Amino acid sequence: MLDQNANEQELVSLDSLAELTGFPVEMIKSELFNNSSLETEKVTLAELRKAMVSYIDATMLEGAES
Repeated sequence: MLDQNANEQELVSLDSLAELTGFPVEMIKSELFNNSSLETEKVTLAELRKAMVSYIDATMLEGAES
């Protein structure tokens, strides 16, 4: 079984994420990371998960309020 801590520290390249999803890197940065200027083009898996959950929560709330 994989060590959860080691797995959470694995780095994900925003370029490869953009390639896999079909979304431009700048859009991923602006939507998931709220236009924050990331110092690197890589984030940990934990950071990516947190950003994605926040994005999903925010967009679901927008739909519910309409």
